Amino acid sequence: MQTRKTIANYVGALLGAFLFTIAINIVIVPHGLYSGTLTGVAQAAESMLVDFAGVTMPGFNLTGIMLLLFNIPLLILVLGYTDRSFPVKSIICIIFQTTTMAIVPIPEVPLVHDPLTAAIVGGALAGFGAGFTLRCGGSGGGTDLIGVYCSVKYPNFTVGKVTLIFSAFVYAYALIRFDLNIVIYSIIFTTLYAFALDNSHSQNIKSNALIFTTNPDAVHIVMEKLYRGATCWEGKGAYSGQRTHIFMTVISKYEVSHLKRIIKEVDPRAFIIINDKVEVSGNFIKKL
Repeated sequence: MQTRKTIANYVGALLGAFLFTIAINIVIVPHGLYSGTLTGVAQAAESMLVDFAGVTMPGFNLTGIMLLLFNIPLLILVLGYTDRSFPVKSIICIIFQTTTMAIVPIPEVPLVHDPLTAAIVGGALAGFGAGFTLRCGGSGGGTDLIGVYCSVKYPNFTVGKVTLIFSAFVYAYALIRFDLNIVIYSIIFTTLYAFALDNSHSQNIKSNALIFTTNPDAVHIVMEKLYRGATCWEGKGAYSGQRTHIFMTVISKYEVSHLKRIIKEVDPRAFIIINDKVEVSGNFIKKL
């Protein structure tokens, strides 16, 4: 069962990376729009190499190659803040994503003719793809890696917020070199990308879990396996009169399935209440 889940996560992470590539190469780049992520920096670097140095590689998109080089130091940055599987999945996803970006052909004529529609569709598709990769325990690199680092180190940061901050610098450059309309549509794309990413990346969603169980050891097992604290009290079933142990904890959305699996193992008859998107103030530790 665990092997099947691991394979599914790898496949899901690669699928998310591929959706991001399709959004960039097929929808965004044909309109000359710029991503506000590290991909945008790679696009700018490619533009300068072509315009000022005359460097070209027929049949290849230099953005993908530049992106691969930029991701190496960022991956080293997050190594100490994640579990062991995250760097492995991220390396695979980064190589896969940058390779597909280099070889997936960019249409000479945009498939989505209206630039506003392209910005909206591209932003939603790229954001969902990047968020789904993160949800499966990997990363396509770039600002996702910076966002992962910041979301762990600083309580008020999310990956999407980091993307928006980073995009300000990218578009300051684009505003100097390109048409204002290009910059405006690119900002729309990045804003929708950040929104879609934050809403599809489950770590940003906090959940309140209330568990009713007759097994007094359940809370200790949950604390050992999830490394989360809990508040406990005792109750009595109104109908059965049976003594019940109640405990409440706050977890991220991606830990919910793990919590349910643990509780089912220690008490198949336990009653669990999950409340999503709760507001948390205080020492809530973000984990990957």
